[in-house]
Amino acid sequence: MNTPTGKNIIALEWLQFGLGRLVAAAAEEGLTVHLLTGNRPEYAHELSTVDSPHLVVHDVNTHDVAEVVATVRAIGDVAGLISTTDTWSLVSLDVRAELGLAGQDPACIRLVRDKARLRRRLYEHGLSRADSSPLAATDDAATVAARVGLPLVVKDSAGTGSEHVWLARTPDELTAVLDEARRSTLRGQLTAEPYFLGPLYSIETLTWEGRTRVIGVSSRLLSAPPVFREEALAFPVALPSAVADDAEQWIEQVLKSVGYTEGFAHTEFILTDDGFEVVEINPRLGGGLVGEEISQTLDINLYATFLDLVLRRRPVLMDAPLTPRRGAAHARLYAPRTGVFAACEGQELLSGHPGNPVLRPALPAGTTVRTVAHQDGCVAVLFATGPTSELALQNVLSAAGEVRVRMEGDGRG
Repeated sequence: MNTPTGKNIIALEWLQFGLGRLVAAAAEEGLTVHLLTGNRPEYAHELSTVDSPHLVVHDVNTHDVAEVVATVRAIGDVAGLISTTDTWSLVSLDVRAELGLAGQDPACIRLVRDKARLRRRLYEHGLSRADSSPLAATDDAATVAARVGLPLVVKDSAGTGSEHVWLARTPDELTAVLDEARRSTLRGQLTAEPYFLGPLYSIETLTWEGRTRVIGVSSRLLSAPPVFREEALAFPVALPSAVADDAEQWIEQVLKSVGYTEGFAHTEFILTDDGFEVVEINPRLGGGLVGEEISQTLDINLYATFLDLVLRRRPVLMDAPLTPRRGAAHARLYAPRTGVFAACEGQELLSGHPGNPVLRPALPAGTTVRTVAHQDGCVAVLFATGPTSELALQNVLSAAGEVRVRMEGDGRG
């Protein structure tokens, strides 16, 4: 395939952070990033840090394929399109098809974005000990429990961000879960699978021409069940060499089983007593500050890899040394309750704290927080480093204790 020659790169929405690093990489190559977004305030913090002619923001209904295609055609001289989010991963496939742009294999992306189909594929290839169990409207708790076993998890097959994930340990809990799940507005269909016991990790990979390289493994701290809210993440995890070798061989088999041929992948997995179990495969870079953690840990600009991918050239990261120089971690700060977010207080206490913690806003003041049960309730993300990922995690959790999230009308001003 010929290397694209256009000078414009399309970003169809973006992860909440990392846009500045992408623009810096594009500027070095004389390219311009065009961010197409239906929610400019989502990027308020990132845009406040980027002052470059190599970034142009377009306000577009990014759920409307025809409007996105028309916008891209009007920009012209386009080398390719980057998609980094779950919500727009499928939209990007339709846009690429309309414009004749290269990218990830559509069949693979549609497969991994369907958690029920993904679980079945892994089971069929001997990579999971459980099959998927899509739920029929007539299935009651006894039927589901008999088919799947307890404890189990009910989830939206197309869900994202820990939303619409329910744990049931008993028949009574399952009855309540099914009632709540069926009242919820879902992206896909309800499916059930066993509740795999063990710590949660994510493995960050890059694939090119069907070959996968492991960048590293991240630890993940979640809130106590039954809520699966992401609280903190640290990179890189120093797994025992035998476990790390097994994980590398395992993830290559997993990605091959779904037909993964190129791009970043962020695969969440449980390390059980019986081996690895996939929770989900995200066909993108990890969210939050995963990209920043990798960049600072390896002393690189990870986002330059997106340009390699979109320009159809072998990514430098496929061959570059991956020697960690330090550890990095981030913690999500959540609103204490629903309501209107006012401010994060106590940031002055971060000065001089070990790990050089930095607070990055996720929501502007005045935003109405409608849930605190999953990542949509996150108002800011705190980042810190340390000599190792364990020390970085301790640093960021300590620093997070100094910051207070104030809501309007909470009696404090």
